[in-house]
Amino acid sequence: MTLRALLATACVLTLPLLSQSQTMELARVQAAHASLRQAQHQDDRLALHSQLQMLWVEAAEAGQLMDVDWTLWNEAVVDLGEGPDRLVVYTWNVELDDRTQRYGGWVAQAAPESELGYTWTALSHDLEVDLLDNNRMHRHDRWQGGLYYDGVMTLDKNSPVYTLLAWDGADGLTNRKWVETVDLRNGRVRFGSPRFELAEGLRKRHMMAYADAVQAVLRIEREPLRIIMDDLAPQDPAFQGQPAFYGPTLSYNALTWKNGRWHFQKNIAVANPEDGQNREYRDPSLSRRRRNR
Repeated sequence: MTLRALLATACVLTLPLLSQSQTMELARVQAAHASLRQAQHQDDRLALHSQLQMLWVEAAEAGQLMDVDWTLWNEAVVDLGEGPDRLVVYTWNVELDDRTQRYGGWVAQAAPESELGYTWTALSHDLEVDLLDNNRMHRHDRWQGGLYYDGVMTLDKNSPVYTLLAWDGADGLTNRKWVETVDLRNGRVRFGSPRFELAEGLRKRHMMAYADAVQAVLRIEREPLRIIMDDLAPQDPAFQGQPAFYGPTLSYNALTWKNGRWHFQKNIAVANPEDGQNREYRDPSLSRRRRNR
C-alpha cells in the first residue's frame, strides 16, 4: 500500500472518532499516526514522521490542544495539573529497521492570557545527545528523545514541579527507562534538573538500562506518592556495566518526594497495582516483530 493510500484509509477510519469540538487539523494528525502504525517500510515511517512534525504545527496553532480528551488517544500523552498549572507532553516514536528510534513531540503549557490559551514548543530529537549522562540538562531543540508515558505534578514552595517517566527503545540489545523533570521558562523547555538524590549524589535524572528481551518496571504509585522501579543487575557479575545483560533482580527501589527533591530508597516493599492503575509502558515494537514473523 502506498503512503498516500495509507493516509487516505486512516483518515476515513479516524474522522468518526473526532468530537465536534475537535478540528480537522487534529483529524489529519490522527490519520498520520494511524498510518505510521500500519507502515511496514522504513522510508514510509520516516516520511510520516516528517509529516507529523508539520501537521502538529498546524494543529497546535488551531488553538485546541487544551480542549482535547487525551485519554481517547492511543499515543504517549502526559496531562498534568489543572487551570494555569496544566501541562501536556505529547511524544511519538519511529522504529527503524536496525531497531534504533527517532522521536518527535511537543510540550504545551496553559497560558490563559495568551491568544491560544496556551504556549507550546516542538521537540527536536538530537541523535548526538548522550542519553546515559544523568547529570545533563537537555533543551527542547537538543532533546534526547523518548516516549513520555506517565508523570506527576508535585509542589516545591507552592511552585509546580512536573516529573515525567520515559521509555527509549535504544537498539536491538537494550531498552531504557528514566525519570526526569521538565521546566518551562520564557518559551524554552528544559528536561532534567537537580532534583534526584541518588546514591552517587544529586543528579538531574535517574536512568535504567536493561536487556531488550526483558521488561522493567518504572511506575508511579499514588498512595503514598512514590516512583517504583525494578532493581537491575546482570545475571553474571562478569557482565557488570553492560546493560544488554541486565534484568530485574525481583527487588524494588523507589523515589520519594520530600523538600523539593526525589530521594532514592533501595529494597522497598511493593504491592501489586490494582486494575487500571498500572500505566507501565510496554515496548511498542513487540507487536511489529510478532506481525513480521
